[in-house]
This record gives sequence, structure tokens and C-alpha cells, in this order.
Amino acid sequence: MSTHGTMRSEVANGVGTIFLDRPDKKNALSTELFEDLVETMSAWRRDDNVAVVVITGTEDYFSAGLDLDTMNWKTEEERLRWYDATYYGYLELLEYPKPTIAAVAGPTFGGGCDIAVFCDIRIANPNARFGFPQIRFGLTPFVDPLLRIIGQSQAKLLVLTGRRIDANEALRIGLIDEIAPQGQLLAAAQAMAAEIASTTTATVVRTTEMLRRSSAMDPMAAYVYGHVQYRDVHWNPEISERMLTARAQVGSGRR
Repeated sequence: MSTHGTMRSEVANGVGTIFLDRPDKKNALSTELFEDLVETMSAWRRDDNVAVVVITGTEDYFSAGLDLDTMNWKTEEERLRWYDATYYGYLELLEYPKPTIAAVAGPTFGGGCDIAVFCDIRIANPNARFGFPQIRFGLTPFVDPLLRIIGQSQAKLLVLTGRRIDANEALRIGLIDEIAPQGQLLAAAQAMAAEIASTTTATVVRTTEMLRRSSAMDPMAAYVYGHVQYRDVHWNPEISERMLTARAQVGSGRR
């Protein structure tokens, strides 16, 4: 259980799963939820038993967005705590060294959508609904990484109109990567996470970093950077052992 009780977590098969758990608020995002998110994910950064992180809600909703009730600050200290919590919460997702998967069901709006797009992979139920209604409240959404995921044209349509789209449309424009059968969302997300986690954590971390950073580099810099990562993983004892095992299996198959 997290410090503020806004989420639950579990670890199994190399996968850490975070369950947003504010059922009375449809998992609306509060100061405490962001603080709990950072607390849990920061601990898993250093945990070799966690190679991949799944973030989910329930089969009925992922997150209704920012909890507007908690934004009625009475002191400047409360306001600054909110700003710090949101800043470091989203930053944790942006810079997280391990792959993250958002498993999305039901309404996913505003800040909840921001959490999803900051994850590396997004899987949704057929009942999922997405939207960035911040502009209707005079607020701004995170346009990056949304721009990199769906491109400027689709991003403008979503954030300037505040319109909502269903799972099929989200899949069509690339906002999500897969639609899981109804009732099988968590199982599908955890199965994908376990598949990723079945490799070495060190390689998963480096590959995730390469995918995030290389797109901002020119081709030559990306090539050199990629080769350095390729060279460095060879020094990992676990990876060397895997390569020797694979080599032996190939050799055995040829005889």
C-alpha cells in the first residue's frame, strides 16, 4: 500500500503493476496520488525484480483526470506542493529507465491521458474513451510526447477541440497500440510486460533509453550512441551467459 493509499502495487514475473485506487473519485489525480506514484516507481528503479511497469485502473475507468476538488488551495504551500507533485510525477514517467505500459479501460481524460501518453506502450479495452478537455477549463495539456506519438495534425485536433474519441479511433491514429478483448486488459498488459521482462533487465533498460533518446539525435550521433550501448551490454555477465547458452543451443541443433 502506498503512503497516502491512492494506489496498490504488486510484483510478479519481473513485472511491477500499479493500480490507481481512488474508486470514489474515478481515479482522479490528486497531489497525494502523484506523490504515491513517484514513491512506488522510484523504489522500483533500484529493484532488479522489476523489469517492466504496468499502470492501470479498473475495468471501468483508468482516470477521470485531475481532481478539481483538490485544486481549491487554501495556502500557497498547498499550491506549491501540487505543482511539485505533478511536475515530479510526470517527470518520473518521462525519465523512467524501465519500459512502462498503460493498461487503459473506460474514461481516460485530461491528466489521466497524460499519464498514458508518457508510458512507452498503451493497451486499451474496447470500452476505453480518451480526451484532453483541459482547454475547456482554461488549462494546457502536455503536447509532448503526444506530438511524437500521433503527429501534429491529430494532436491539434484533440487538444484544441477537447473532443473525446473511442478505442477504435485511438488505435487508428496511433494513440494506443493494441485493443485487448473486454475483460482481458490486465492479463494482456501483464503478459506483454512479462514477455519484455523475460530478457535481461540491463538490456531492457538500455534499449528503452535508446528508443527515447535516439529520435532527438542526428543519424550519426544516434549511430555512435547505439553502438556504445551495444558494446557496453557485452560486459554484463548475465548477457554473456545468455549468449553462450544460445550459441550452445544453436550448435546442438545443427548436429
